[in-house]
Amino acid sequence: MLKRILGFIAFMLLLCTTIAAQNVAVSGIVTDSNNEPLIGVSVYVKGTTVGVITDVDGKYTVQVSGAQAQLVFSYVGYLTQEITVGSQRTINVTLLDDTQNIEEVVVVGYGTQRKVTVTGAVASLRGEELKASPTTNLTNGMVGRMPGIIGFQRSDEPGGGGTTIRIRGTNTLGYQEPLVVIDGVAGRDGGLDRINPAEIESISVLKDASASIYGSRAANGVILVTTKRGKDGKPTVSYTGNWGFSQPTRMPEMANAFEYATMMNDLDRYRGRAERYTADDLQKYRDGSDPWGHPNTDYVEQAVKAISPTYRHDVGVSGGNERVKYYTNFSANGEEGIFKDAANRYDQFAVRANLDMKVNNYITLSYGNESRMEVRNYPIFSAGDIFTSMVRSKPTDVGFYPNGQPGPDLEYGHQPVMMATDAAGFDNQKDYYIQNNLQAVIKVPGIDGLTLTAMGSYDKYFKLRKLFRTPYTLYSWIGDEAHTTIPVQKGVAATDLEQEHTDRTSWMTNAVLTYDFSIGKNNFTVMAGIEANKQRQDYMEGYRKYFLSDLLPELDNATLDERRIEGNSWEESRLNYFGRVSYNYEERYLVEFVWRRDGSYRFPPERRYGFFPGVSAAWRVSEEDFWKDNVPGIGYFKLRASASQSGNDYLMSDDDGDGVYTLDRSIQYLNTYKFGTNYLFGSSFNQTLTPSRIPNPNITWEVGTTYDLGLELKFLDNRLSLETDLFYHKRVNMLIYRNASMPQSSGFTLPRENLGELSNRGVEGLIRWDDKAGGVTYYASLNGTFARNRIDFWDETPNVPEYQKSTGRMSDTELFYIADGVFNTQEELDNYPHWTGARLGDIKFVDYNNDGKIDADDRVRINKRKEPTLVAGITLGASWNNFDVMALIQGAAGGHTYIWRERAGEAGNFYKWTYEHRWTEENPLVEHPRTYNREEEYWASEGDRKNTYYLWNTDYLRLKNLEIGYTLNLPYLRGIGIQNLRVFANGTNLVTLDKVKVQDPEQNNTGKDYPQRRMINFGASLTF
Repeated sequence: MLKRILGFIAFMLLLCTTIAAQNVAVSGIVTDSNNEPLIGVSVYVKGTTVGVITDVDGKYTVQVSGAQAQLVFSYVGYLTQEITVGSQRTINVTLLDDTQNIEEVVVVGYGTQRKVTVTGAVASLRGEELKASPTTNLTNGMVGRMPGIIGFQRSDEPGGGGTTIRIRGTNTLGYQEPLVVIDGVAGRDGGLDRINPAEIESISVLKDASASIYGSRAANGVILVTTKRGKDGKPTVSYTGNWGFSQPTRMPEMANAFEYATMMNDLDRYRGRAERYTADDLQKYRDGSDPWGHPNTDYVEQAVKAISPTYRHDVGVSGGNERVKYYTNFSANGEEGIFKDAANRYDQFAVRANLDMKVNNYITLSYGNESRMEVRNYPIFSAGDIFTSMVRSKPTDVGFYPNGQPGPDLEYGHQPVMMATDAAGFDNQKDYYIQNNLQAVIKVPGIDGLTLTAMGSYDKYFKLRKLFRTPYTLYSWIGDEAHTTIPVQKGVAATDLEQEHTDRTSWMTNAVLTYDFSIGKNNFTVMAGIEANKQRQDYMEGYRKYFLSDLLPELDNATLDERRIEGNSWEESRLNYFGRVSYNYEERYLVEFVWRRDGSYRFPPERRYGFFPGVSAAWRVSEEDFWKDNVPGIGYFKLRASASQSGNDYLMSDDDGDGVYTLDRSIQYLNTYKFGTNYLFGSSFNQTLTPSRIPNPNITWEVGTTYDLGLELKFLDNRLSLETDLFYHKRVNMLIYRNASMPQSSGFTLPRENLGELSNRGVEGLIRWDDKAGGVTYYASLNGTFARNRIDFWDETPNVPEYQKSTGRMSDTELFYIADGVFNTQEELDNYPHWTGARLGDIKFVDYNNDGKIDADDRVRINKRKEPTLVAGITLGASWNNFDVMALIQGAAGGHTYIWRERAGEAGNFYKWTYEHRWTEENPLVEHPRTYNREEEYWASEGDRKNTYYLWNTDYLRLKNLEIGYTLNLPYLRGIGIQNLRVFANGTNLVTLDKVKVQDPEQNNTGKDYPQRRMINFGASLTF
């Protein structure tokens, strides 16, 4: 095998050298219309990645393969030129100003449009901009790069850790995810997270009427992803390799053994008990002189390593001619978890192949395939369990004894250093995606502008999971001088194996007829289509217990004493009709109408179809003579406005009550049943069926109505550009439970009803500057989105005070007691309303209703939520000679989080911050409370005793991404077939400025989330 690989590499190098030997050098100078040299102009051979940039004098030299080669000259703010080389060896070019970037194209629903003719609010992003973010999760690189995107990343576990994307904020109390369309196919398995940025041509975000063409699934916005395709030119082979490491951005700093013991003595004094730790104990915890009897364990240091390796490799082949074009990319990427001896790892292997074939002058066929395998290795404990145990475990306990044996558990076998290993078993998951789409574009003979596009997709998704649990051994020291330890078995009582298999099939087919025509200066596009899709999933799970050996984790190797097998399936389908009518007069006055009639299986036949229209209009004011004659400084000015409706048919459920909502595919309008109590009839038990809910025969769509007003401006010869939008979204018929006005004592399980109403309003904008100074070409852009919603109506508990109602406030708000410092003197305690049993050092709660006592009626609903209301990003880029640099500074504001160490005290450790800021008799004049024990103090709690002392402002500003690169243009490289070589270094989450000091500001669960990670990466890109 090794000989074959070496032989293949030698062959490729020989081939590239042969091709390079045929190259000739072409040089010249690029100037503007004033004959001034242009610095940093991109000069490349069309259909290849061979290219250079002009130097400080506008000069360039590039290698071409022959007379048929075409050189492309491209520069921001200027019209692109293409020139065939022929026999020329010197080609001087004058680039003309592109005052309107008139040829820029953006992807919209079921087609493309030139930027100047777009009437809706559409943001776009080139795939190249995402490649600089060293992350295995695409969504983690999107926030801050374009307006309209609000996002937050709660955790960053390998194989998970995606950013939650909200387009223009939260528009509903139910399903909130945007619709993702990949190469024309909506809702593909895998979504955005694992798409390779190197394979993306562009991303478009539809935010207003432009999204209505996707109807019932578009109420939360639409994200369109287009992957790369082949271009004219000889075969080009490219390779990009990245190697790097990750580390947590911020881990909680816990109290050490001395600090923890001191706080335990505080508790004893407050309760009138003798202090449990003597001065000698405290000294030994401080100096580490007795590691067996007085350990000082830093579980974070023992469990988390300094750096974890990451990698990514891409090999691409592209090219083509007038008849056939192809693009293929082979990729592999992966990363280790942050735990020492980690059982946590993620690897991904994929192939993407896109092929376009021109059959004749009328028919073009396009095929696309993505085949991807994702491998996740986890310990049997969840990240939440591991980190909870890590911050709870007491520093006065032992992680590892001096002899290397693992110490005892906190409880239930939870010993954080061991939990992150495979000592207790493993949880291995493999996900397979095979996605295919075939498209035919037919130009109807005899009718110019009439095109029929037919497309079909067939996708398969498989998931295999093995969860293998084994007993494991911890040790307890008996306290003798010989340091004798006793092994204790923890974990499951006997080895067991749970094996799962998921098989999902998805298909889609559509046909779209488009007619482009003009009558004089009037230009029309009429489009209509029909689309159907269907999904089916089959699931099976097997379980066995009592294995003869831990070395053979197969179901056949267990006894038959305890076993089970389970399985289920589901299907869903849709049928849709849609269309678009676009009109413009001289591309000056523009109007567009889109519509979709959607059908969904989720609703009864008489309510199954919904109609979702959208209309948008634009006026290119800068095309008017009065503008051209009187406003010379603004070369481009467009006003836009739109109104539209879109829908949502998804239901969310939290059936197990853990706060995690999942998609509910149940049929709400039908009677549904579940298995009930088994009754004994004769000599056998008989299973019963009972109704699981009351049906709702009137259930139908959520409907969202969006209004948008926008403008676009370009100043100073296109160097300065500005876009901004005002938006308002009204959601009615929200699918929610009537779970507040109906008491639980009624015993009914209710279906979702079309009850709720919510409105969302905000503003977004983008301002960008492109220019050159001396030998430096640079750009800077600032974008931001502010969105704030309000519950207009939903089912709310009756007869509550106005200041506690959620109606009229933002969604997902909570009730809090208002903290007002702490009781520092007895006089203050006596004269201030307080909780029964309050003492000095306790938190004061505001008597909000002024009734002289503190009770549940003093809780106030704070009109703030965990999600940010403002997200902004600053993108900076520059190039000089062969150097280039790009930076993204991203920030968020308007959110908060509740940070409280549950079970701290006798059941767990404290943050060091709590130790350093606590109230004591010796230091009473502080704003922070005394040491608490679990939830024994009225102010140390979650649930119905939450108070604003533990609310932290999560506003932050971070250097999200930075990349520095250098391109080597050396003759000897071309001599061995390397046309281009660029080396680079990049990083993400490099610096964060915020007020949350005990965890990352984007994290939500106190000490329970897998932390955000900083990544540093080094790599090289080669083109052959």
